[in-house]
Amino acid sequence: MKMSDEAIKEKKKLTKKSKILIIVLSIVAFLLIATVLGGVIALNQYCKTKDYTVISTSDNVTLVAHRGMRSVAPENTTASFAEAGKHGYWGAECDVYRTKDGVWIISHDSHTYRMMDKSAFIEKKTYEELMDMNVDNGVNIDKYEDLKICSLEEYLDICKKYNMTPVIELKGKNNTEYYSEIVDLANQFEVNPVYISFHIENLQTMRRLTQCKMYYLVQKISEDDIQDAKSIENCGIDFNGNKDKNFKSDIIKKCQDAGLELGAWTINEEDALQKLEQYGITLITTDCIEYAK
Repeated sequence: MKMSDEAIKEKKKLTKKSKILIIVLSIVAFLLIATVLGGVIALNQYCKTKDYTVISTSDNVTLVAHRGMRSVAPENTTASFAEAGKHGYWGAECDVYRTKDGVWIISHDSHTYRMMDKSAFIEKKTYEELMDMNVDNGVNIDKYEDLKICSLEEYLDICKKYNMTPVIELKGKNNTEYYSEIVDLANQFEVNPVYISFHIENLQTMRRLTQCKMYYLVQKISEDDIQDAKSIENCGIDFNGNKDKNFKSDIIKKCQDAGLELGAWTINEEDALQKLEQYGITLITTDCIEYAK
């Protein structure tokens, strides 16, 4: 029995629609796979431990060890902070988060994936649960067995031992109502921290609790950044010293004319260090520049 012309036309329409659907689904599947693979590659690159070349300087600069001396030990750990102390750094920078049960710990990321052997959001775990994990990433990790996440108390104790200035980055915008706990710990260890943050609100909150030195962290300095920093007593600006845009205008001079102290991060090349010195900027946060012995 032959199909009618109408039936043939309808069948062709369905076939065409099916082909279009298959093509669309194939494109969606390809994009999904590409996105997942791209994410995995990016994440692996982010987690990859960098190879640092340690540079010695005899220049008159104030060096802050970025996340401790992460060029020789896993970042933000008791090991990296102790190494910074042994190498005579003026300060050691760290990042703080608060656990579910109210313990302040040191971590650059809000999640443990990059540095620990188990995955978890720090603020959703208790301190005891985090202590059940081990640091399994970072420079020379094989030298450090059973290395645990570092608490703020351990960090402050190391800073006091080596007479290093604690440089504490206030992360995100969470837990600002508990900043008094950080101030109390600093007082307990009789240290005088420097507080830094990318969020001006965090510094404003901390200023109501302490008169310690502060720096507003920025990528590229703007006129608004200058006004924000000026609005907080004893607050400077700590900017990305690798961005050329910060040197292509008179913005640095405007900061200095406004009486703002300046620092730069994260400086790992001698040329960048010398360029900053020409502008009178000597507070340097670094991964791998150390004082000449």
